[in-house]
Amino acid sequence: MRIALTPFQGWGQTDYLDIVDADMAHAEERLDLLKRVPKMGQFLASAIDGNDVIGSVFYAFPAVAAACGVYSPLALLFSSLILLLFRPILLELVAAVRLNGSSYAYLLQFSGKSLAAVGAAATLLDAVSTSAVSAATAGSYLVGELNFSNARTVEIGLGVAFLVVMACIALAGLRESAGVALTILSIHILVMIALMLAATVSWAQHGSSILLYNWSTRPTSAAQTARAIFNGICIGFLGVTGFECTPTYIERVQPTVFPSVLRNLIIAVTALNAPLMLLVLANIPMEQITGGTNILSNLAQTVAGRWLRVVVVVDAVAVLLGGVLSGVVMLCGLVNRLASDHTLPHIFLKRLPITHSEFVSIGFCLALSLILYASCGFNLDLLSSIFAIAFLFLMAQYPISHIMLRFNRDRLPRKYRAPLWLSVLGLCSMIVLEVGNIIQDPKTIGLFVAYFGVIWLTLWVLKSQVLLARLALWVYDQAGLYRVRWLKGMDASVGRLMVKLRRRAVCVWVKSDDMFSLVQSILYVQRNEATTRIIFIHAYENAERIPSEMDANCKLVDEAFPPITIDLVFVQGTFSPVLVEAVSAKLDVPRSRMFISCLSPYHPYELADYGGLRVISL
Repeated sequence: MRIALTPFQGWGQTDYLDIVDADMAHAEERLDLLKRVPKMGQFLASAIDGNDVIGSVFYAFPAVAAACGVYSPLALLFSSLILLLFRPILLELVAAVRLNGSSYAYLLQFSGKSLAAVGAAATLLDAVSTSAVSAATAGSYLVGELNFSNARTVEIGLGVAFLVVMACIALAGLRESAGVALTILSIHILVMIALMLAATVSWAQHGSSILLYNWSTRPTSAAQTARAIFNGICIGFLGVTGFECTPTYIERVQPTVFPSVLRNLIIAVTALNAPLMLLVLANIPMEQITGGTNILSNLAQTVAGRWLRVVVVVDAVAVLLGGVLSGVVMLCGLVNRLASDHTLPHIFLKRLPITHSEFVSIGFCLALSLILYASCGFNLDLLSSIFAIAFLFLMAQYPISHIMLRFNRDRLPRKYRAPLWLSVLGLCSMIVLEVGNIIQDPKTIGLFVAYFGVIWLTLWVLKSQVLLARLALWVYDQAGLYRVRWLKGMDASVGRLMVKLRRRAVCVWVKSDDMFSLVQSILYVQRNEATTRIIFIHAYENAERIPSEMDANCKLVDEAFPPITIDLVFVQGTFSPVLVEAVSAKLDVPRSRMFISCLSPYHPYELADYGGLRVISL
C-alpha cells in the first residue's frame, strides 16, 4: 500500500471578477462600521497599563532594596530611563503595523509564522504571568497586613479569588474595564502623593540621621558598589512591567494618542519610583526595609500613623488588581489576532451580545492564569521568576522587530522613524538585564524555558496540523499499520482532516507579471499556510494596462507546483482598502488570508487600513 502525500490538485483557471457599485458600497459600510467602534483616549489607554507600571512599587521595592541597599533610588532611576530607548522603537513599529498582537503581529509581518510563533508564545506567557503575579502579590500583601492562623491558605484563596473577580470585570467590556482601571490609577496617584508629602514632612522634622545611617551600610569597595547598582538595575527594571503591554490593544486606541500614552507611563514611573524610594531610605532603617515585604505600608505607619497604612494597603490591593486587568487585556488582544489569522479556532472571536467583550478569550486567560499559579505550587517567588524572564524576553523582541522592519519591510509607509542604533542599544540592554537576573537566580531560566516551550509547542502544533497529519499517514504506511484491524480506515480519516484543513484558499495581490515574485509568493505560502489553492489577484484600471505575461506566467507556475491549484483573478478598480474588502466578501476569503508585497512609501493608505493584510515580500 502506498499513500500519495502530495497529490495533484488540478489546474487553475483565469477569471474576471465583477465588483459592482453595490459591492463597493457595502464594503465601505462595513469598514465605516469598524471605524465607528469607540476608541480610548490617552488617559483610558494609559490606565490599562498604568496600574501595572506604577503599581510595581509594591513588589519591586523590597527586591531592589535587598539587592543594592542605599543605592536603590539610583538603580530605579536608571531602570526608568531605559524606557526612553523603547518609546521611539514602539512608535515606529505601531506606525508601520497598527494591529493588535504586539511582537506576534510585527514578526508575522516582517518574517513569517515560524518566528511569529516565538513572539506569540512570549506575549502569551508574559500576559498570563502578569495576571497571576499581580493577583498573587495582592493576596500576599493583604495577608502580610493581617494575622491569620492559616495565612498560606488564605493567601492562595485570595490570589485565586482576585483572578476570578477581575475576569468578571473584564467581561464588562474593554472600554468599561479601562474606566475601572482609570479610577484605580487616579486613586493610587493621589495616595502616593499623600504618602510622599507625609514622608517629606517627617524627613524635615526628624532630619537626615536615618538616611545617614542607611548610607553607612553601603558597600565599601568600588567593585562591590558597581555590582550592587548593577543588580539593582536588573531587578529594578522589573518595576516597569506593563510597559510592554501597550501595543497589544493598539487597535482600540485613538491613532494620535499612542505617543502620549508612552510618555505618560515613562513620566509617571520616573517621577514616582526613585523619589519614593529615597523617602523610604530617609524614614526607615535598612534593617526594617530588608526585613519585611510591605515597605510602603511600613512607611505610611512611620510617617502618618495607622490610618495612612490602611489606606496604602487598600490602594495596594486595588492597583495590583489593575495589573491583573492589564494581563487580561494583553492576552485578549493577542488571542484576537491569532484567531483572526486562523492559528486559533474562531470561537475565540465570539463576543457577548451587550458588552461585546471576548468572553472565550477572557475565560481562556483565567484558566491559563490559574494553571500557571497552581503549577508553580502557588509559590509567589517562583511565579515572579518566570514573570521576570518572560518580561525581558518580550521587551527584547521589540528592537528585534524594529531591525527586521528596517531590513525586510523598510518601504512600508509610516509617519515616524526611530534611529536604528536605539534598537541595537535596546536589544543589548535587554540581553544584559536578562543575564543579570539569571545570574542572581539561575533556576529562572529553566522554569522559563519549560513554560515557554510548552506554549510554543502548542502553537506550533496548531500551525502545523497538516504537516503532522502527513507524518501520521507516512508512519501509517511505512510501519504497515493498515494491517492492524482496529487501525483500518485511519488513513481515510486523516485524509479527510487534511482536505478540511487545506480547503481554505489564500489570496495574493500581485502588481506585475514578474516570475520571480510569483514564485517567491508561492514559496512563502507553502512555508506558512496550509492550503491547496492560491488565488493571484490583479487590480487594473483599464484592460490595456494588464501586464502582458500575467496569464502565461501564472499557468507556468501552476504547472511547476502540482500540489497547489493556482488561479488568476482580474479585478477592475484601484487597489484600496474598500476594493480589498469587496473582493474579500465576494471570494469569501478573510483579509487575514490575503497577502501583498510591501506597500510603497508613497501609498495613500497605511497597512492598518487594510485590516490584517499580510506583507510577504519587499
